[in-house]
Amino acid sequence: MGLISGILMGMIFGVSLMAGWLQMMKYRSGKRIGKAVDIKTLSTLNRDDLRKICGDNYPEWISFPVFEQAKWLNKQLSKLWPFVAEAASAVLKESVEPLLEDYRPTAVNSLKFAKLSLGTVAPKIEGIRVQSLKKGQVTMDIDLRWGGDPNIVLEVDTPVGNIPIQLKDLQVFTVVRVIFHLAEEMPCISALLVALLSEPKPRIDYTLKAVGGSLTGLPGISDMIDDTVESIVTDTLQWPHRIVVPMGGTAVDASEFELKPEGRLTVTVVRANDLKNLEMIGKSDPYVVVHVRPRFKVKTKTIDNNLNPVWNETFELIAEDRETQGLTVEVFDKDIGQDQRLGIAKVRLSELEPEKPKEVNLRLLASLDTLKVKDKKDRGTCTIKLLYHLFSKEEQLVALEEEKRILEARKEMKEAGVIESTTDAVDASASGSSTATGGSGIMGSVGRELSKAGKFMGRTITGHSKRIE
Repeated sequence: MGLISGILMGMIFGVSLMAGWLQMMKYRSGKRIGKAVDIKTLSTLNRDDLRKICGDNYPEWISFPVFEQAKWLNKQLSKLWPFVAEAASAVLKESVEPLLEDYRPTAVNSLKFAKLSLGTVAPKIEGIRVQSLKKGQVTMDIDLRWGGDPNIVLEVDTPVGNIPIQLKDLQVFTVVRVIFHLAEEMPCISALLVALLSEPKPRIDYTLKAVGGSLTGLPGISDMIDDTVESIVTDTLQWPHRIVVPMGGTAVDASEFELKPEGRLTVTVVRANDLKNLEMIGKSDPYVVVHVRPRFKVKTKTIDNNLNPVWNETFELIAEDRETQGLTVEVFDKDIGQDQRLGIAKVRLSELEPEKPKEVNLRLLASLDTLKVKDKKDRGTCTIKLLYHLFSKEEQLVALEEEKRILEARKEMKEAGVIESTTDAVDASASGSSTATGGSGIMGSVGRELSKAGKFMGRTITGHSKRIE
């Protein structure tokens, strides 16, 4: 009897143990499935959804990377770089030297490359984002970092002789946008558009060294090269400006992809208040420079000995892309020799509604790059009125032609010595000045071209012409 009861108890215990084990496994399986469902649900949430769920407890370490890594591409680029660098050096020299000539100040007779080699260190691609923004094209954004070993020597021809200047410790941090325009025929790409994105702002760091000498004995040369590099990048390479590369094998009209005027920005510089006084005796003599593109700067008249000046001058400027471009407003103190900047501010055009006037009171800063600002003192304010007008197709074509004319006019003004560089600010209408409205020879023709272009580009309604030193 005891044997039978023992066998029964053992069987009952074994069955219970097996049932408990099966129940536990079923419970664990259900938990795993539930977690998998939760993870799948979480994977469909975006940043805003998570903020709503977590509230103030949203962990900062959660990120949604939009760029994909491209380690394999970096390996291939390192192998190809010796060949790419040699070809790219020749292309850069051919394309950049004309820009150096266009942007050089008149104090320099010529500015060109004495040596140009991109070195042996390949750029590093931190990530790639591919998106289709428009039908018939693919947009690729490339996060690029380059701390290479290039050998770049500029030959600066000045009235005192040729000065070779070397660019050392070059570092580039930027996002390159490449747009592939698709075609139905091989190679299926009709053209490439290449540009540097304006956000984040392209960063190019380098140090300058005079070959066989020191730059301390050449005042102004370093600042001149810095300004030239920044103007070229901003005005020719930074989006919405672009380089158009037609692809072989497919007939394409490259002008279709070139930058075109989108609208007209009417700017009225009203007044400034509480400007910083930079004069030892008396007060500053302020004037305002406004521009959307560095090559199309215009300025107000100078008001002497006044820290609360009133201008009420109106200008019309061209914009090519309201979403990415902005209006830069700079206030300068007119001085003997080098004019000093009292403050600077910027307004994004995306903040403006077409055909709707807007008055803005801008707080002036020492620099747009707040990380470099050491002087935290108040620099005053500048009040402006803005009106953005979108062009019709007919207006767009007219504005494009006038833009080309005014560029030619600026080149003639530079050759005539009226301005030091094609990026200097000018009073485009120069009302009351024979330089712009009358006369003969080069100056008369320049003035007539500027007057024609005034309807669409950089026209000032009131004021007189002055040159930025």
